[in-house]
Order: sequence, then C-alpha cells, then structure tokens
Amino acid sequence: MPPSSPSATLGEALLVSGTDLFALGHYPGAPIYPGVLLLDQLLVLAERLATRTAGHPMRVRTMARVQYLDAILPGDVVNLEATVRTSGPDGLSLAATASVRGKPCARANFACGAPCAAIEHPAVAPSQAPPVLTHRQVAALLPHRYPFLLVDAVQSYTAGAQICACKLATRQSPLFAAQAPAVYPAGLAIESLGQAGIALFFLGQAGGAPREVVLGAMTGIELIHDVPFDSVLTLDARIDRLLPNAVVFGGEVRIGPTPVIRVGSLVAMIDPRHAPT
Repeated sequence: MPPSSPSATLGEALLVSGTDLFALGHYPGAPIYPGVLLLDQLLVLAERLATRTAGHPMRVRTMARVQYLDAILPGDVVNLEATVRTSGPDGLSLAATASVRGKPCARANFACGAPCAAIEHPAVAPSQAPPVLTHRQVAALLPHRYPFLLVDAVQSYTAGAQICACKLATRQSPLFAAQAPAVYPAGLAIESLGQAGIALFFLGQAGGAPREVVLGAMTGIELIHDVPFDSVLTLDARIDRLLPNAVVFGGEVRIGPTPVIRVGSLVAMIDPRHAPT
C-alpha cells in the first residue's frame, strides 16, 4: 500500500428535504433524518477515500465509535467529510464528520481493509414456526412507519433481556428508488437490529404509544461480511443497560448461522415520556 498523507480528505454535501422518503416513517409529522442513513453516507464516502488512497478496493471493516451530536432536519445542507488518519500494511484508519452550518452533527472512526469474502448461498429460508409478533404487532410497538419500519417479525423474546427478530433484505424498498446498491446497506441492517432492541424495550414498558427514539452512539461495530440482497436477516439483540433517558443494546445480525454484523453497544435515546422506569 503506498504511503498516504494524514491530511488526505474527501467531502460532499447532503441535502435533506421534507419530501424525502425517510420523512414518511422517521417520524410522521416531526421528521428527523435517520442516523443510520447518515452513517451509510459516511461509510460510502470513507470507502471512496480509502480506495483512492490505497489504489485498490477498500471497505470499512470496523467502526470503533459513531456518535450523534445533533438532529438533522428537513432544510439542512449537511457537509460530509472523511479524512485519512493513518495508513499501513494492514489498512487505513479514517475519521468522518457530518456538520450543518459549521456545527458538528455526527462523527465516526472507521478502520478500512480489503473487502471480505462473500457469503455463499445467502438465501436462507425463514423460520417455519409462526412469529410471536407479526409485522402489524411490531408496528404497534415502534414509532417508525413505512418505509422505515425495518423489522418484519419477531420470532422470540424474553422481556427486558433478549429478542430474536427477522428482516428480509430485498431490493423492493422505495429507499432504493434511485438505484439499489450492489449489497444491502450495512446501516439499514444495523437499524433493523436497533429497532428490534427498541421493540424489546417497549415490550417491557407500561404506558401509551411510543414516540420518538433517536440514535445517540454506537461502539464496537464489526462489518464481518457484506449483506447480500434476497437474504433473511436474523436480528439478535439484548438489553445491556437502562439509563434515565436511554437504553443500551448489543447484538448481531446473522444470515443463517453466519454473523455478518456485530454491534458492541448501541445507545437509543428515548423520548422522556417513555424513558425507563
């Protein structure tokens, strides 16, 4: 790998409109640009920079930390920037930021390496057992709506502890209206895992209908394999900690028995009206 300057930087602008599809489901009447869509934008930017720097294809393999600092709202023009911090024979480390009017909204640390091997025979049949919660019942638990409700069913759960859910990774989502990417976006798979965890949280809470939930931070993320389209994702999430205004989850996304993404911790900030009691 050729040496690179730590100042190597790549940037672009992201325009966020209230007529974008995300606004239908995140959240109706009070849209907030989803943190995982922002993450996917930063991942693509970082991989472009890493590939240009290395001179051959590079992919983000781990994310030490992703932190969300402020909400991105319709009308915002977001400045995205990725910078190479170090490079060596094992890969590159990069920092990425998103800001609006000079104010940071998110920052992340990525490690890039060679692309990982593809999963063979990814189309694993879903469980033959009926789900314990259908898609309609999941929708009653979560504030997310079409097209950003990204859990299809719940196979099993233990209230306050663990949940196993599923998501079918297809190309039919209107989120891919412009053009479907080569593989299912990692950010959307992470969002599915997070939504499964949030459903688990609300299954253990008494009270009214849920309101807004936003990402606060994520740590210890491993992107083990690309997520191929037309595969069944198993979402295995656990609650690690309850905070006064947040829930901390961990877990993994699998295809069959094979882990494709591991998340060390994901912090979901809960509307104060539905904070842990």
